[in-house]
Amino acid sequence: MSDAYAEAGNYDKAADWAEEAGDFAKKLRLPALRATALNREGKAMMLGGKRKAAGRFEQSLEVLRSTASGDKTLAMDNLEHLRTLALRSGREKDIASVNDQIARLNNMVTTIPSAQNAAPITRQELREEIHNLQNEIAKQQAKASGVVFNTAEFEKRNQELQAQLAEREAQIDQMTEEQMKTSMLLMQQRYMLDSVVFRASLDSLSAANWNLELREAESNRKFYIAAIAALLMLAFGALYSFVRARQNAKVLEGKNEVIREEQQRSENLLLNILPSLVAEELKKKGHTNAQYYEDVSVLFADFVGFSKIAEQLKPQQLVTELDTAFRAFDEIIAKHDLEKIKTIGDAYMCAGGISNGAGSQMRDMVGAARDMQQWLAVWNTERQRQGLPRFDARIGIHRGPVVAGVVGSKKFAFDIWGDTVNIAARVEQAGEGGKINISGNAYEVVKNFIPCKYRGKIAAKNKGEIDMYYVEN
Repeated sequence: MSDAYAEAGNYDKAADWAEEAGDFAKKLRLPALRATALNREGKAMMLGGKRKAAGRFEQSLEVLRSTASGDKTLAMDNLEHLRTLALRSGREKDIASVNDQIARLNNMVTTIPSAQNAAPITRQELREEIHNLQNEIAKQQAKASGVVFNTAEFEKRNQELQAQLAEREAQIDQMTEEQMKTSMLLMQQRYMLDSVVFRASLDSLSAANWNLELREAESNRKFYIAAIAALLMLAFGALYSFVRARQNAKVLEGKNEVIREEQQRSENLLLNILPSLVAEELKKKGHTNAQYYEDVSVLFADFVGFSKIAEQLKPQQLVTELDTAFRAFDEIIAKHDLEKIKTIGDAYMCAGGISNGAGSQMRDMVGAARDMQQWLAVWNTERQRQGLPRFDARIGIHRGPVVAGVVGSKKFAFDIWGDTVNIAARVEQAGEGGKINISGNAYEVVKNFIPCKYRGKIAAKNKGEIDMYYVEN
């Protein structure tokens, strides 16, 4: 990928890929591959005009030296690029150092002596030098042709060269020293040319590989773009479906909320008319059956002198005053978990023990009656300050069995019947304004909890004499 990006001219990407390859080779402990990656990174940085390119080539050389690598081609490539960078910057000392390393790598000196100042050389030395150079050329040609060099092949090639040398030895014997020196120079230059041709072939092969990898990368890029486009389309479709589902869910939730509110409103309205047990039965069956309750407390409250009060107030004002008082009574009995039955004119009626059928709730009933009288006392104090008539109430309580149920099919109402209701009404009538009058049956339940004052046996219309008690404040 580094070579492909370098071939495409994207040197920054090429350097990044080479750096990543070097890090990966270092982690895998593959120094040869790391040296190659550092060389690639240096080339990319050099082509991109980066200042630290020389450092990558030097690191590559250091890795090769530390591992005693025999990759002379990579080492030579690093040195040649270092020489190019040194020439660009004009650093003569660095140029000389790099040339010296190249010479050592090629087993030759950095400068070639001229024919005029060269030291004398013997024919035997010339033959050995020619022999060594030709051996080296044979090795380079073997590598360039892609054939693995081995001893047998070298010997065969050597025999061919020896035959050629035999033909030349006669000529060598007749050469002067100047001719031998010139021949030596030509041999060395030919060797350097062969090395350059070999490197050019390798560079051509690398360029071909880069083009192939670049085309492959381009093909992969197009495939990835098509895959991403398909995924984006699927994601958009999924998102669109999700948004539509959310919108439909919100609409449905809104409708369900309206339905729940209407149901709750209907539920509250039904519970405002009927006790909870009766309301449940009505919802389940569509009708209710009369129920018999063994122990129920019944309270009647009636305002004293209501006819005279009505004469002093306008009808609308009278109804408003009654509504204020009865609303306060509603809150009080709700606090004590009692059941309002009905209002008849200025009379208020409630019961205990019907909502759960667990008993008369006498203590709750007496507590509610006390709260009613206390509220009226505060209200009447304010009314007297305003010059308005007082609303003093008689409250009577009795307990016993009743029958409860719903009467009628239109505008139906919940009601209770029985002698207990009639006696409670008589007890209320036998009381006084501002006081709570209870029967003997009610007293037997609360006598250990609430102080009461015995009034004796009081005559009740059509009921004879009944034991009655005033609840003390």
